[in-house]
Amino acid sequence: MSFLRKIYSFDFMGHRPWYFVLSGIVIGAGLVSLFVRGGGNPVHGLNYGLEFKEGTRIEVAFDQPVSLADVRAVLAEAGHEDAQIQESSAVGGTSLPGFTIQVETLSPGQQARLRDELDKAFTIATEDGSRVYAVRTVGPTFGSEVVTSSYEAALLALLLIVAYVTIRFDWKFAVGALSAELHDLLVMIGVYSLSGREVTTATVAAVLTILGYSLYDSVIISDRIRENSKKLARMSYAALVNRSLSETLTRSLITSFTTLLPVLCLLFFGGTTLTDFAFALTVGIISGAYSTIFISSPIVTSLKEREPQYRRLMARADQEA
Repeated sequence: MSFLRKIYSFDFMGHRPWYFVLSGIVIGAGLVSLFVRGGGNPVHGLNYGLEFKEGTRIEVAFDQPVSLADVRAVLAEAGHEDAQIQESSAVGGTSLPGFTIQVETLSPGQQARLRDELDKAFTIATEDGSRVYAVRTVGPTFGSEVVTSSYEAALLALLLIVAYVTIRFDWKFAVGALSAELHDLLVMIGVYSLSGREVTTATVAAVLTILGYSLYDSVIISDRIRENSKKLARMSYAALVNRSLSETLTRSLITSFTTLLPVLCLLFFGGTTLTDFAFALTVGIISGAYSTIFISSPIVTSLKEREPQYRRLMARADQEA
């Protein structure tokens, strides 16, 4: 109980610079990784999935246990030394474990030859009378359209967030909410760059989901700040925000924890299909819970403290001290 009392009486706003330093370190590491991996071009610093770039993706399962090294050796002999290969717990819409192989764009003839090479080396598995072998090819036009649509969707979501928060509260709260959203986006991008994890359309869907989740938490805290500003008009704005955060902290922690639990179950036990989505949600939920308290609220406080009434309260508090 004494530990909880210390948390609820913690001076959140008194340590604002440290939050910004911590976030700056995390985001800075991600940006450095983007430039290093991208060879100076941050756009190329992410490991984009097939949906974002041209190429041919093959999902295949075999009758016998096969190592990733064995598959790579066969692909190299077939002239695909640069192929990207991943082991999957379920491939081709089946329950069979196998491999996901990504290579340069192949013609139908090349696809058939590669299939024959794999079948000759390991024997492709069958399920319900069909061979577990799926091929998908994406052209450069489709990939660029997916990237453009993803950027447009994220930008539209951020603009709608700014408009909503501005109308419901005021522009200072909108700046805080937008800063938290951008913080979460940059953290997500940095984590994916540092980990080398593949960015898929499921990742984009998860990012848009997280933007709404983070906004919801920011709105709850902002609403409590607005309510307390009417009741505690003689309190400095930093103290007002500290009080509001203490009153909403339990709810925020419980909401984040209960949301994270099923997502972690999907991450560890949901299979390959759900892993990408669950991983992005996990990163976003943790970052969102942090940013609403330690990014959005401090920025709002810094902006509001410049208003005349709160300047006077701060000057009075300094005189009394």
